Amino acid sequence: MAGKKHTGANIPTHYECSLHGLVAQTHEPQLRTRLEALCGDTQAAHRELHHEIMCVPSVTTPIGPSRREDHALRLRIELDPLDPTNTSKASHTICFLGHPEPRSDRGASVRPVTYANVISDNAPQFLSLLGYKFNSEFVRKGYWFLYKHAFKVVVSQVYRLAEPGNVLSAQCVDPRGSWLVHIVADAMSQEQVPRVW
Repeated sequence: MAGKKHTGANIPTHYECSLHGLVAQTHEPQLRTRLEALCGDTQAAHRELHHEIMCVPSVTTPIGPSRREDHALRLRIELDPLDPTNTSKASHTICFLGHPEPRSDRGASVRPVTYANVISDNAPQFLSLLGYKFNSEFVRKGYWFLYKHAFKVVVSQVYRLAEPGNVLSAQCVDPRGSWLVHIVADAMSQEQVPRVW
């Protein structure tokens, strides 16, 4: 399943295979019913609430080939959907999401990704020590199913924060209330990607 997290010095890069789609608000109930039938009963759905903070290098490499080595990092804070202000239940993950491969013969998007748990009382300060600064933030709220123990199907909506850092001030980005659908699987090496898609 996608989203493998690692701690320690040796953090492997693996390849994430994914598909993306958009579902109208009026069709989301039917989608959920289909997913329940495919993946199990109603208890198969897992609710999730992520506060995602985008961070960029504090010092930008001058324009030139070397700038490609500048990478943004994402701090993903997983909150309890039923108790979002309780930070003691939160978990912090630093995410590196690489650029999708340019190949056109894939049935899905493929990109290198790395996830690392942050065991710290102040993850933003940790990123600052790594040479990164705050760029933007958003909240993603929804639910996910696991299909055949291999594919994670995430159905969610994206929210902007009217008040910086306050997840309770979240406002849906899409006024029509559309839902994003993200199907994801990962492979530990490039050679394994064709087996997934």
